[in-house]
Formats: sequence, structure tokens, C-alpha cells
Amino acid sequence: MNKLMSTIQNMITEEFSAIPMAEAILAIGLSFVLGLFVVLIYKVTYGGVCFSKSFAGCLIMLSMVTALVILVIASNVVLSLGMVGALSIVRFRTAIKEPSDTAFAFWAIATGIVCGAGYTVIACLMTVLLGTLFVAIHVFSAAQKKGSYMVVVRYNGECKAEGKLSHMRHYQLKNKNMTADATELVAEIMLTSADMKRIEALRDEPGVQEITIMSSVGGSVL
Repeated sequence: MNKLMSTIQNMITEEFSAIPMAEAILAIGLSFVLGLFVVLIYKVTYGGVCFSKSFAGCLIMLSMVTALVILVIASNVVLSLGMVGALSIVRFRTAIKEPSDTAFAFWAIATGIVCGAGYTVIACLMTVLLGTLFVAIHVFSAAQKKGSYMVVVRYNGECKAEGKLSHMRHYQLKNKNMTADATELVAEIMLTSADMKRIEALRDEPGVQEITIMSSVGGSVL
């Protein structure tokens, strides 16, 4: 019995000595802090309709779990081969709604990898640099799309709505759905306050059934 307990104690001691606890705590803690920073940038630059808190929490977990996996792999070559084999059979079936979500997921994983490898300075610099780039790209894209709206007009009969919309600035026809009862027109237009009033006046046109104006930045409905 004493021999068995001694064997178990030696195994535990060897496993803990393989990964310095101070290094492990630093890697996990830093990955958590940098994961929070990734979530902050994700929230600031999010352009979708509904912000997903669960996905934001997953970004932090991705960073921390990846750092833990890298710590274990770095401590044992044999275990690393088994870990690679185990991870190769994992299948992720959750659909990514926004293209930018994929970039943030990879960013969180990369942060965890660098933290787990022990490159703390590089991890901090990389995270700050990428965060700055994400914010700069978001601001530039928002500036390019400022005043741009998606206008959806549903009408029937001999309505001249399409002709009036086509004369507005930067008019781009996106979709036109024609049925026996009505026609639905979707166009992207740069609207000023005067243009807004012209579109509002279209409601009084004969044959116009419905007008919807949506912001093209993030797709939020106005």
C-alpha cells in the first residue's frame, strides 16, 4: 500500500514539475486578460444586428484553453502527439454568422498559442497591434459607408418609384423581385436629409405599399 501511494505521489510530483506552476499561472492569467481585450475590440467593432454574449465569452475561453493545451504539449513530446491526434477528430458545427467572427476566433486562438509558448511580451504587443488595426479598419469602413442606406420599396401598378430613386446619389440596384401582385425593389443609396424627405414623399405616390430604410453599416434597421 505504501509502495502504491509512493508511486502515485511520484507521478503527481513529476507531472507538476514538468510544467512550472508560476509559468502556467502566468500563461493562463495573461491569456485571460488578453482574451478580455479581444472581446472589448470585438464589441467596439461589431457591426451585426444582435451582439452575441455567448460568442464573446467563447473568445476568452478559446484563448485560455489554447494556452493550457500549448503548455501541456510543450512539457511532454509523447503527450503532444496524442493531443494532436485527439484534436484532429474534433468537428465544429456551429455556423459563423459574421465573417469578422472567424477572424476574432483565430485571433483568440493565436493569443492563447503565444501565451502558452511563453512569449508574453510578443503576446501583449501582438494583441495591442491587432486591436489597433481592427479599430482602424472599422473606423475607415464606417467612414466610407457614412450616409449609405438600403432602401426597400414595395409597390404595384404604374408607380414611378424606381425612376425617382435612380436619380439619387450613388444609386445601386441590389435586388428587384417582381410578382403578379407587386414589385419589391432593394437599392443602396447615399442619402442626405433632403433625399430622406423625397423618399418620405414617395409614400404618397399611387401604388406604393411599403418603404423600409436600413443602415448599410452593420445592417441595423432605422
